[in-house]
Amino acid sequence: MPTDTRIPNEVAEVLRYYVYALRDPRDGRVFYVGKGVGDRINAHVREAGADLESERAKLRTINDIEASGLEVELLFLRSHIDDETTAFTVEQAVIDAFAADGHTLTNLVRGHHSGAHGLATLPVVVARHRATPCPPIDLPLIMVKIQRGWRPDMSEQEIYDKTRGHWKISPWVRDRAKYCLGVAHGVIRGAYRIDTWFPSEEPWDAGRNRWGFTGERARELDHVVGTHVRDVFGQRVMYRRYLDGYEGAPDTGDEQIA
Repeated sequence: MPTDTRIPNEVAEVLRYYVYALRDPRDGRVFYVGKGVGDRINAHVREAGADLESERAKLRTINDIEASGLEVELLFLRSHIDDETTAFTVEQAVIDAFAADGHTLTNLVRGHHSGAHGLATLPVVVARHRATPCPPIDLPLIMVKIQRGWRPDMSEQEIYDKTRGHWKISPWVRDRAKYCLGVAHGVIRGAYRIDTWFPSEEPWDAGRNRWGFTGERARELDHVVGTHVRDVFGQRVMYRRYLDGYEGAPDTGDEQIA
């Protein structure tokens, strides 16, 4: 009979969530990776003994090991994990690391959200997450580059404040432009209707004819937020005008961004 080393409650409380591996003592190879809490690490061995007809590769391997007079080696890979979500992430990363090395496990499932966040080549990850091209916009608009100080966790108010000013905009452009798009790293981060313009009162803008606008979120352009306009900005260009509308971004597959 295999050694029954159950995890006492006080030990389980210290371990919290954990990621573990089952190892075959006959060849030293890990054949299963999982996450658990409490006494989960022991459950596979008990399940194998209770379900001799199981066709699952994991349980067949456990039964084969015990039939040879040996015991499955139970290994903690990482313990003291505070929550189940993090434990799932660690479990998936370990499973994917074995897969990247060509090491076959008996896991029937590759890992939590492995299809979206797991093992993938660089081109696949880029294709999975890259922004789609901005569609044509038949509205008089300007685009401004707001990537200096850009953070992915910026609030909508912060994006609006960065987009609204201050810019060196000619009077005839201010008269015609009805919308402004804030662009950071080639991707549209916010779209706003322009209500009125005002001259910048910042001391460093004195004499520079720089302007800001007041407005509100342009919900009619919500569909373009998150799309890319990588054809718009060069390295030193801070704003572009499209007073007859924007024809849309070409889908060249080029990942270079300004």
